[in-house]
Amino acid sequence: MPIRAISATAQRLSAENLTERVPVTTPADELAALAGTINGMLDRIQRGVTERDRVLDSQRMFTANAAHELRTPLTTMRTAIDMTLDGEPSRAELLTMARDVRTAVEHSRRTLDGLLALARSHPREQRPTNLAEVAGESLAAVTREDVTLHTDLRPAPVSGEPVLLERMAGNLVDNATTYNHAGGHITVTTGTDAGRAFLRVTNSGPPIRAEEAEELLEPFVRGNGVRTHTDSGAGLGLSIVRAIAAAHHDEVTVVTRAAGGLDVTVRLSRLTGPQHGAGS
Repeated sequence: MPIRAISATAQRLSAENLTERVPVTTPADELAALAGTINGMLDRIQRGVTERDRVLDSQRMFTANAAHELRTPLTTMRTAIDMTLDGEPSRAELLTMARDVRTAVEHSRRTLDGLLALARSHPREQRPTNLAEVAGESLAAVTREDVTLHTDLRPAPVSGEPVLLERMAGNLVDNATTYNHAGGHITVTTGTDAGRAFLRVTNSGPPIRAEEAEELLEPFVRGNGVRTHTDSGAGLGLSIVRAIAAAHHDEVTVVTRAAGGLDVTVRLSRLTGPQHGAGS
């Protein structure tokens, strides 16, 4: 009977049905051991298939969102051109069309730059780097005069890909600047804690529900966990930060602030041993 049960279970299994298990009978003889081994194998296969399906679903969603983000500006350009050329456009109408097309092209460029950054987020060369210096350079690019900057940049030596770490810090500061309001503030802090270096960026801004904090690390997701088109960005900034941190085997935490805005911290492995270059 045990052999027949094993055979019957095998016949009912398929790629769509991996829930069947071989009954383990008593006594604990060789057939019972075989049934247990088969069930263990089926458990591993089912976990692998579930993970594969999850990854495929994630990839399909990412591809669909990327296509939408790229198609939207193309549709804008096509509409602007069709409406303008439907007749004899004046110089003013041609200039308006040109501005609309330029805006759409700029949005496409930002999206493509973000996608390329995600694809290149694996460090090629790790060198001693100081997060304090990297953060300071990122702050130098802030042009908003209606947002107050606060800094506490203490030494934070790490080993990593300098270009990627610069992109990571730049994206954090840019996100804090873009999704802020007039009269708001940004605070950037670096240092070491519990044997790890950290870069922390907090900012004022619109209120975000606490349960949506982690969703902001997903590609094409902005405030309120919704993927929407805005002129301010493609919604890839924080997902690039997470990808760069993951490539360095480190972590990002996102916490919403009760008064509005975000508190984002990246913790990286602290540089040990002799220090050279940036961070010496």
